[in-house]
Amino acid sequence: MNRPHRYAGGILLLAVALGLLGATYPQLLHAMERWLDVGERPQRADYVMVLNGGEETRPFAAAALVKAGFARHVLVAATAVSPLVADRIVPAYHEINRQVLLKRGIAASEITILPGAAATTFDEATALAVFLAERPHARVLLVTSDFHSRRSRWIFGRTLADRAEHVVLVSAPTDEFRKDCWWQDDEGFTTILSEYLKLAFYVVRYGHFGYWLAACIVLVLAGKWMRRQKSAAPSPS
Repeated sequence: MNRPHRYAGGILLLAVALGLLGATYPQLLHAMERWLDVGERPQRADYVMVLNGGEETRPFAAAALVKAGFARHVLVAATAVSPLVADRIVPAYHEINRQVLLKRGIAASEITILPGAAATTFDEATALAVFLAERPHARVLLVTSDFHSRRSRWIFGRTLADRAEHVVLVSAPTDEFRKDCWWQDDEGFTTILSEYLKLAFYVVRYGHFGYWLAACIVLVLAGKWMRRQKSAAPSPS
């Protein structure tokens, strides 16, 4: 993403954050959620890569893309081994995705587990960069949750550089909370605000600090204010 687009994104986020304090905040809250979703229409590609997490929807969306003929092969980054995984109490995230893909009719020969020990989206982007090093012209459909798509685009764009032009980001739907009233749901509230805080962290770490810090502070204050309003509202009789 070029510098004007980065500035425009920071300004837009700040405008949305300030708008939360206005009387029309429900409409602005909807816009706040929609701004996170930068998914595109799928197109023919060589691979589909499903990001780990969101197992309820992401691998299903990836399988649907393959079965619809958009690609023939699925990539999944191997995840770091936690103590629970090491003790075989729970399966690794990449194994859950692989099993879903298999159950949805994707052949084992069409699933590639990218080597590594991914613990973050940055790690997954790095795994894809290594994979594409020998396939510079390959096109990839990148599948992640809709609310996670803007941050994913930023991360993969930064990691892949010029090769990011060959990656199309496809949003998987969210069923963990209702998007039309995410601020009234504990899961939705935590998910959406945490995405903005993570975006702010990346900006603090990699630059463009001024545009995003104010937005982050206002978002947190606005979020606390909304939670107080919700708690103070009388219960329906």
